[in-house]
Amino acid sequence: MNIGIRLLLVIVSAGLGILVFPPYGMAAFAVIAWVPLLFALRDAKPSQAMYLGLLHGGIFYGVTMSWLRDVFASAPHMVVPLVMIMALFTAFFNRGYVIAQKRYGAGWASALFASCWWLTMEFYRSEIFYLKFPWMTPGTGLGPTCISPVLGVSGASFFLILAAALICQKKRHIIAGAILMVGLLVAPIIQNHKASPENTSVRIAAVQSEGAMIEEYMELTRTVTSEGEKTVDVIIWPEYALPFDIKKNVLRNRQLSKFAKETDAVMVVGTQTAAPDDAWRNTALTLDGESFLGEHYKNHTVHFFDDGLAGTEAKAVQTVHGKIGTPICFDSDYQDVIRRMTKDGAEFFAIPSMDAIHWGEMEHYQHAELFRHRAAENGRWIAVAATSGMTQVIDPNGNRVVSIPIIDEGVLTAEIGKDHRLTIYTRIGWLFPWIITCAGAVWMIALAAAGVISRRRDRLGDT
Repeated sequence: MNIGIRLLLVIVSAGLGILVFPPYGMAAFAVIAWVPLLFALRDAKPSQAMYLGLLHGGIFYGVTMSWLRDVFASAPHMVVPLVMIMALFTAFFNRGYVIAQKRYGAGWASALFASCWWLTMEFYRSEIFYLKFPWMTPGTGLGPTCISPVLGVSGASFFLILAAALICQKKRHIIAGAILMVGLLVAPIIQNHKASPENTSVRIAAVQSEGAMIEEYMELTRTVTSEGEKTVDVIIWPEYALPFDIKKNVLRNRQLSKFAKETDAVMVVGTQTAAPDDAWRNTALTLDGESFLGEHYKNHTVHFFDDGLAGTEAKAVQTVHGKIGTPICFDSDYQDVIRRMTKDGAEFFAIPSMDAIHWGEMEHYQHAELFRHRAAENGRWIAVAATSGMTQVIDPNGNRVVSIPIIDEGVLTAEIGKDHRLTIYTRIGWLFPWIITCAGAVWMIALAAAGVISRRRDRLGDT
């Protein structure tokens, strides 16, 4: 295959991948988007494969993450390095896959290695790497599927790459790959139409507003509540709604407690908690009119931002309406916090979140998708109150039930359910990407070692 065709295939693959994610959201393209990339690697040299990976990643991440220019408007020099760091993981995958192809030839071994090695790179980049960032993966793009409550979003990525790799093998493998692709196209439909369990409803109100004062949050909330009449069970205000330690501010403390008593509701509020040495923690505070019920410290603080000291615990909070999980924003991008809260007994989730208006619509829409995956993985209702969007309610299948348009100020109300049952994913399925990552790493090391030994033997034979 000449270099021109390889380059064209890589560009087509990156283009299809871009269409998968918001603002386009053509999720079905996730099934075929990575096929041209793998086809371009047929009989390629390892060094050539690396460059093709950098090209693919540079285009794909450069476009899907173009909102980084808005996030780092004061430090634009950071954008290109961050995009290329993401692209390096595609380059490393390409190199490993080409080495496996040369070792095994076309067949099941090469296809299985492709899916294992891809997930190794994806999971390391998403959950382990210092700059871990779980956006823009094949599984995320496909949306919640019937795989989600079993193996999570990583399971979907694994099978998407396996199907793509099989299509690029011999004829009999192409048939298997095509069948798997059809299954992956149907998987989101099955998940979307699963029956939700009958359960007790909780009336929630989630406020969307950026930069409001406490009085303004109260007034917005009052538009859906009335004193003396029980209309809302749980009220959620966004991350940093009260950007100070509310427990140490006597005046605001009394004001908030009085408001909680007035509405007769449990409140989940984004605030801060003082820590030793003048440090602080980004906090989701749960309270009612009588007392503070619990608090969660943000586990996954945002890279390059002053986002407080990271917390380490992920516990559910006991309230009169059941046990609530209260992760904060970026916590929900990763698989661990919501899963651990669910395992701790969380029956539903009330999440304060923040996406700044100036970060742009693309960032808002992409971020909103990640909450859908967490809901489907753990089988829980999720309500999100975001500063400028997307404030939304998601059912246990990962379907967005209702939302407020991004940027708009307003209050969302909805009835959500409670559940105490655990999905396979919450119990044990979350281990799948860890197992595959370990297996993929060992497999790659073995292939590299075999290559070194083979080259040494060849040199000895020549002498």
